Amino acid sequence: MSTSSRTAVAQAAIERLDLYGYCVIEDAIPAEQAERMAVHYFALHCDGANRSWFQDLSNEQYQTLFGLMNLDEMCCSCAAHPVVLEVVRHFLGREARIGEACSKLVKPGAPMGPVHTDSSGDLPAVLPDTPWMINSIWMMTDFTTENGATLVVPFSHRARRRPPKGMQPTDPLLKPVTGRRGSVFLWHGGLWHASGANMTTDQNRMALNIAHYSPWWNLAREGGHQPVLPEVFERMPPEMQALNRHRVGQHRAELYERA
Repeated sequence: MSTSSRTAVAQAAIERLDLYGYCVIEDAIPAEQAERMAVHYFALHCDGANRSWFQDLSNEQYQTLFGLMNLDEMCCSCAAHPVVLEVVRHFLGREARIGEACSKLVKPGAPMGPVHTDSSGDLPAVLPDTPWMINSIWMMTDFTTENGATLVVPFSHRARRRPPKGMQPTDPLLKPVTGRRGSVFLWHGGLWHASGANMTTDQNRMALNIAHYSPWWNLAREGGHQPVLPEVFERMPPEMQALNRHRVGQHRAELYERA
């Protein structure tokens, strides 16, 4: 993609995210690359050695595997994707940084998750009018209404409030974000959203979740986020090192439990 084309795609994404609270960049990576990553991530989720990095060991149907950058170098091409970074830096500034990269597996039969905003647990009732994070989901499999595509409430980031408790899957405000594997979905941390129910009997929905934060954000707020191991950091290209240099260490306690 030429520089001018890349800038045009990024500008269109910025305008949509600013207005609706989210955007989708179709075919951001080749479908074949997404498929390879999906296969690899599924193997990581099935490997018992990685279970200690799951967000919730009791939830077999919806799995989040933290610390993914220590297990997979392919995700670097997504984390430092030039169009995504242009969008992120528009909202968060040139010094925006990565908070975590994790894989998310939604198995057949998984119910819809709760409607929520991201990283807002200890923020005041009226959420900041300045974005504190831009989150992203890379679609490593097709996202469909049937297999658990993320549900969003367009424009809800402008409310600067958390969603009402107990929003139901049938709420007409919720809209599915569908797309082809290789596409990426970005959203404002204040957007109301939820994982959709996987109503299929044979389709795993796999995604790569990368969260970018403003440099002033205290990452100690985020339970479960893992550091990048020093030996992994040393192998990263310079741009990835710049995005991750604040979270290098052997153990979470070295970085995230000082606040």
